[in-house]
Amino acid sequence: MVNKSKILSDLSKIAVDAMSTFSSLKKEIETLVSLRVNNIINKMNLVKRDEFDVLKKMVQKMLIENEKLKKSQKKQIIRKKKSIKKKKKA
Repeated sequence: MVNKSKILSDLSKIAVDAMSTFSSLKKEIETLVSLRVNNIINKMNLVKRDEFDVLKKMVQKMLIENEKLKKSQKKQIIRKKKSIKKKKKA
């Protein structure tokens, strides 16, 4: 009986050590994969999310401003046409 419990105790220790080893191995693999992925991303020259958001807001503001300028320009053209018609009538 003592022999069986010693074997079970040894197996238990081996299992605990194996779990610890696999846990460390898992962390090491995750670190390596993460480093490789980051290297690939850096080589691709991708834009960071916060930079993208800033540029997106700038473009949206510029589009709005562009639309305002177009409307203003159309109003000016209409005014010029009206003033030219008035001059021709006079």
